[in-house]
Amino acid sequence: MMLFKNTKTILVGILVLAILITSCNREATVDRVLFKETKNKVYKDIDETKLSASIKSIIESGNLKNKNFLTNYYRNNGYQATLLKKFLPEDNLNILAEHLSAAPEHGLEANYFNGNEYRALYDLVHSKDGIQSTDEAYQQVALLELTTADALISYSSALQFGTLNPNKLMSRYYMETKQADSGFINDVLSSNNLKTLLDSVQPKSSIYSLLQQALQSENGDGDRIKTIKVNMERIRWQHDIDSNELIYVNIPAYRLDIYKNGDLVESMKTVVGTGRNNNNKAGFSESERIKDKPHSHETPILSSMIHSVQVNPVWNIPESIAGKEILKHVQADRFYLSNAGIDVLQNGKVIENPENIDWSSYSPDNLPFRFRQRPGDENALGKIKFLFKNNSSVYLHDTPAQAAFDRDIRASSHGCVRVAEPLVLAKALFGTGNKFETIKGDMESDEQENAKDIELSPQVQVVLDYATVERKDNALIFYPDVYGLDRVIYSYM
Repeated sequence: MMLFKNTKTILVGILVLAILITSCNREATVDRVLFKETKNKVYKDIDETKLSASIKSIIESGNLKNKNFLTNYYRNNGYQATLLKKFLPEDNLNILAEHLSAAPEHGLEANYFNGNEYRALYDLVHSKDGIQSTDEAYQQVALLELTTADALISYSSALQFGTLNPNKLMSRYYMETKQADSGFINDVLSSNNLKTLLDSVQPKSSIYSLLQQALQSENGDGDRIKTIKVNMERIRWQHDIDSNELIYVNIPAYRLDIYKNGDLVESMKTVVGTGRNNNNKAGFSESERIKDKPHSHETPILSSMIHSVQVNPVWNIPESIAGKEILKHVQADRFYLSNAGIDVLQNGKVIENPENIDWSSYSPDNLPFRFRQRPGDENALGKIKFLFKNNSSVYLHDTPAQAAFDRDIRASSHGCVRVAEPLVLAKALFGTGNKFETIKGDMESDEQENAKDIELSPQVQVVLDYATVERKDNALIFYPDVYGLDRVIYSYM
């Protein structure tokens, strides 16, 4: 008898569980979700198979920004209206519509995410009497499902990674920039909490918040507004930058910052590569995309690792500088080379008495010589250069031309970055051990020393960046767009 009662109890429990499971499954069908949220009786007659066929048809023929990914996603999910089932309840899609319409808060055009169109479609499907027939329901519900997926991907990707790829936009941009990949997109579409998702993709930096505030407080649509929008886009670009140990150069600010354990510990002036002329830095364009045309001496934007320094460096003068500048100097003064400590090489061998060469017979296009400046007080690289791998042959270095640091506009180098306090930088990199003492002694010596390479271990990240707005003491500081890159970026936004 006791066994019978226990068996009966178990059967009742199983039956209740089965009813609950069946109830949950019935509640999760899209027709029930739609009717429950809208009270529109048309949705009661929706057949999920026919709705899936509509979703498939729209994917194949529709104009979706993320069509390739959505094709695979919905194929793998049986062309089901997965997002509407999750997000129609509790008015979640209204939250999405509000975020899409708020594109101007992020410096983007009001229609960037087609917020008005999405709002109209959502209101149509969500209203009690908006949809009048099942045929209309299949079309509009399928369209809302796919538009929701497309908008979620576009919005999340734009806020998390930016709307542009700087590597394709700028000729001398060599910093690796993260992009939305399939893993990120899958995480977006598999999220079960829309509000949490939308909050998570918002840029969190304090300067971004300041730029948003400035965007709202500025009157008109002048150049300052456009500068703010461009720099908000820059902040959205994601790079692998570790401020625990970092040498950071902001080109428009003509400044180098040293970070330790995430804190700014030193700053110094820099001289950067020569900028463009005024014609290339004309005002912002509202109607045409502007191709980036850099000056040959602009400092590139890049990230690398400082691996060593060279004390009392030798300067192997680039061919472009030799042809355009060195040749002109030696043609005007045949003793220029010896006075500047510059060797002339042909076929790898140093030429004795270069002042006897008839320099007037050569031009930049037929110059068979290479030039190398020996260590010394006249060396253009000063007493030390800081080396890191890059494809532009640039580095940080000292300079004997200290007067340049007193100028407000300091874009006059051949592309490398001259630093005002090289010994301070060396100490920050090497600490106070034997290597730094060797560097310090050789740099301060009055005797002409041979070039000496000193390895840095562990290596330290260096970033040459470009930002025309920065944050300081909870305020914004604007810098001149020395290379005209704001104008280029804005034309594509």
